[in-house]
Amino acid sequence: MPQIPQTATEIRSSFIKFFESKGHLFVRSSPVVPQDDPTLMFINAGMNQFKACFLGDNPNNYKRVANSQKCIRVSGKHNDLDEVGRDTYHHTFFEMLGNWSFGDYYKKDAIAWAWELLTEVWKLQKERLFVTVYQDDDEAWQIWKDVSKLPDNRIMRFGEKSNFWEMGDTGPCGPCSEIHYDKGDLATQDATFADPVKGVNGANSRYIEIWNNVFMQFERISSGELLPLKNKNVDTGMGFERVCAILQGKESNYDTDVFAPIISQIAELSGIPYSQDASGMPHRVVADHLRSLSFAIADGALPSNDGRGYVLRRILRRASRYARLLNQKEPFIYRLVPTLVQSMGNAFPEIRERADFVAEVIRSEEERFIRTLDAGLERFDKIVGDLNGEVVPGAQVFVLYDTYGFPPDLTRILAEEKNLQIDEAGFEAEMEKQKERARAAQKQGLSAIGSEGWTMFAEGSTEFLGYEKSTATVKVLRYKEDKGSLSIVLNCTPFYAEMGGEIGEHGTLKASDIELAVFDTLKVNDIWIHRAKLTSGEINEKNMSQEFTAQINEAQRAATRKNHTATHLLQAALRKVAGEHITQQGSRVSPENLRFDFTAFSALTPEQIKEVENLVNEQIQKCLPVTTNVMPIEQAKESGAMALFGEKYGAEVRVVAVEDFSKEFCGGLHVKNTGEIGVFRILSESSISAGIRRIEALTAFNAIESFREEANIVSVLKERFRSKDILERIAQLSENLKANEKLIADLRAKIAENQSADLFKKTLLVKNVPIWVSQVSIEPSDFSALLEVVQKIMPAQGVAIFANVQSDSGSIAVIVHPELVKKNIKAGDIIKKLAELAGGKGGGRPNLAQAGTKSPEKIAEALAAAEKIVGEFL
Repeated sequence: MPQIPQTATEIRSSFIKFFESKGHLFVRSSPVVPQDDPTLMFINAGMNQFKACFLGDNPNNYKRVANSQKCIRVSGKHNDLDEVGRDTYHHTFFEMLGNWSFGDYYKKDAIAWAWELLTEVWKLQKERLFVTVYQDDDEAWQIWKDVSKLPDNRIMRFGEKSNFWEMGDTGPCGPCSEIHYDKGDLATQDATFADPVKGVNGANSRYIEIWNNVFMQFERISSGELLPLKNKNVDTGMGFERVCAILQGKESNYDTDVFAPIISQIAELSGIPYSQDASGMPHRVVADHLRSLSFAIADGALPSNDGRGYVLRRILRRASRYARLLNQKEPFIYRLVPTLVQSMGNAFPEIRERADFVAEVIRSEEERFIRTLDAGLERFDKIVGDLNGEVVPGAQVFVLYDTYGFPPDLTRILAEEKNLQIDEAGFEAEMEKQKERARAAQKQGLSAIGSEGWTMFAEGSTEFLGYEKSTATVKVLRYKEDKGSLSIVLNCTPFYAEMGGEIGEHGTLKASDIELAVFDTLKVNDIWIHRAKLTSGEINEKNMSQEFTAQINEAQRAATRKNHTATHLLQAALRKVAGEHITQQGSRVSPENLRFDFTAFSALTPEQIKEVENLVNEQIQKCLPVTTNVMPIEQAKESGAMALFGEKYGAEVRVVAVEDFSKEFCGGLHVKNTGEIGVFRILSESSISAGIRRIEALTAFNAIESFREEANIVSVLKERFRSKDILERIAQLSENLKANEKLIADLRAKIAENQSADLFKKTLLVKNVPIWVSQVSIEPSDFSALLEVVQKIMPAQGVAIFANVQSDSGSIAVIVHPELVKKNIKAGDIIKKLAELAGGKGGGRPNLAQAGTKSPEKIAEALAAAEKIVGEFL
């Protein structure tokens, strides 16, 4: 008899082998960064990569599938970020073990196998297992009764909120059946399991859901009506980390060997031991966030200021903030990447292959945040300085959270140190607004899930013919009208859908009574969608059911082919010139130009750019053949072909090779011979984020046209400067300009020095402190120069208040001598009072503060009150 699996590796393997024994095909995890689903920020469930299969679009002919899927849940409906580290079971990154049936087995087999695995293979105590079913699902209830022999009261019925699974507001859905495990004292089970809070399906850490079996049998349409699906499907998801805790006898997921090596390393590097109570929260946060950051970066996502990059940046900043609670004031999280690789690199090789890159991106972001953290503390001090009352407004708490990465509990601690509170309700309201914005942005994505809104002629997948053909006779499988445009799914197509950086193709669809202009081709959840507008005829079922002639734009395709092959040549040249560490991070290939993003931690030198450009052009001049071959993925890897990290590949892949110069996995369109490219020109090389550089380039006639444009500019400059050597002439003019600017600055400084002496002629004494009040009317730049001089020549330990009046605006400046600042007399406090009288706003440093106003006529009133206002602070 096989032993009960104990380690995380054994548990994962046991699950997969069990379902393989039941005829399931193991399908590797897809990247956590979705490739063709605009409605998702990150993959958040095992079923994401199989969405199209639920609608009958199943090109791989999957029947039974099992896998362990990498998931990230940090936004929208599944926002667990702020809970992570507080309890024992919430995570941002987790694995979901799952098994699926697409029109094959259904409830009886799914339930029987779930019970067999849990109780016969893994030997879980039946006394600790509870089952939930949808309130009206008598079939599932009876199957559970027959299979498990559980008492009736342990097969529990719940409503839609808990036991009816839906993909979204519309689309495939169905009743679900969850399996829960009691981690508590069996002696108190009868008294607690039915409690709505402390029991099964309650918010507690005793009764843990470990496995959800969804019986996908309906499609919900916008009216709320449920329509039966043609094929009934099974979609299950098991929380890997939770099952590991149960099988390893641990109270917390963080105590399992999934997390323990990382937490041990955190304790060793920080010198602070780990504790399972609240004081161990920093260890738990860092361990969890390390996993989500590392897998997302390895799969192609990068921290940035929008979209999923913004979410990653927030995760990293939260982790970095908690690392600081472990007394880590220098980059720290990146040092944990090797430990993560050691524990998970065998199951997910991509994390091992990109370990150095992942660590470098995290280190760079940590450095940036450490600088931001100091800026955030300054911002907090300013918020407190401007505060009227004892509560920091929720909007300000949100700014600190959103801009500076301050979790609200950090702002609360800072506020309490100053005997203040934070407006938590206001903060939550701002958070909800942000979530609504995120939900709205995601809903803008085109979804192919569900039949609602589509006119259906037939089910099926789209066969791509574009490698060999530019025109084809096609039939419409379904279409949908949306805001003046059409979305069309065809039985076959010559149109290349946007993938791998190459944009979707344009062209026409023509039939006897209708003509459509295709302006884009997309792939959404593995479904080819042609976006089109009507150019003649009428859109109706009769016309759309005809055979169409699909014709791509030949000129667009020819130009795109050239740019795509040039991109391959560029990557190979970069690796030869700059080093083998260079890997593709992204690209965009269009008819007009190409853009190539790659890993690098320093800019290319001008010499390297020239060498890369020359190397690519050498391959073009050699007129090398470009070949494509389809082969098993392992054979392709052994041949030396390069894969793009974050892409999902099947059992067979297409390999594009340019003799022995370049060889890559690629499904895109290419020239047959490098000579077709004509010429290659790099326009720019720049940084787009930490560790990522971008090259933009042109080929063929677009490159030639750019040469012409620059030659024309040079010709015009030679004529205008009346010089054949325009570089020398520009250098001369630049030197003259610098000399004139210095002369002007010197003159302004001299004028300011002369004016400043006059400002100190009249001195007022307030409580034995000299005060100078004066008004001028000069240019704002001259006023700034004047203030600089005043700070240097202030004759005594006093306060200077000067105003500058313009025709439609004005400004007031307050300068406080450093010795008075030490006595807690601050320019910012004084300027606030003066600004109120002048009808403006202001602020600044303790020694220098300024206010602006659009009501210059009120400045005189403010200056008249200056003596009294200063006296209040002395």
